[in-house]
Amino acid sequence: REVEILMFLSAIVMMKNRRSITVEQHIGNIFMFSKVANAILFFRLDIRMGLLYLTLCIVFLMTCKPPLYMGPEYIKYFSDKTIDEELDRDKRVTWIVEFFANWSSECQSFAPIFADLSLKYNCSGLHFGKVDVGRYTDVSTRYKVSTSPLTKQLPTLILFQGGTETMRRPQIDKKGRAVSWTFSEENVIREFNLNELYQKAKKQAKPREEGPEETSGAQAAAGETKKDK
Repeated sequence: REVEILMFLSAIVMMKNRRSITVEQHIGNIFMFSKVANAILFFRLDIRMGLLYLTLCIVFLMTCKPPLYMGPEYIKYFSDKTIDEELDRDKRVTWIVEFFANWSSECQSFAPIFADLSLKYNCSGLHFGKVDVGRYTDVSTRYKVSTSPLTKQLPTLILFQGGTETMRRPQIDKKGRAVSWTFSEENVIREFNLNELYQKAKKQAKPREEGPEETSGAQAAAGETKKDK
């Protein structure tokens, strides 16, 4: 029976790791399901030992939370009041906004990937933002991002162009559950056409950057002409 339990949990770990995108996720899945296997085996041996082990696991989860990503990034963090203002400030700017929650392990695993994308693709016409829907629950309601673990909608990436949502990942089915989608760097670049968006944003930014200089140059030339006259 113990061998059957371990084989069954090993199969679950292998299935879960198919969606894992980082080494930390692989190791985390192994440790999590190892705890489940230990709890089952302890309960089979002695209920008291099982309860003691389960209590220790709960205390460990509550006191030893995984660290948040603190590396370099080019991301603007929104609150419930600033997100709408920033999206409507300049319609020419394209935004990719991540809706996340600190308690979500998937969001924590995706944090360094999203930060790396912001460092590679951020420019004057393409910006990256994040909003904590676990903290600002009204934002999750406004943008229809469920924070329930059962719906598996966290994290959610939404592309805003002209202040309007044009696409999101993961997509939502008719039952309100997220369609399975892997949050890897390659998938984000491909699905959101980041290379194309980046090139378009840079081309649109050039006239805006050159415009004031050309205007000031023309004014200076006009001033010199007047002086000559």
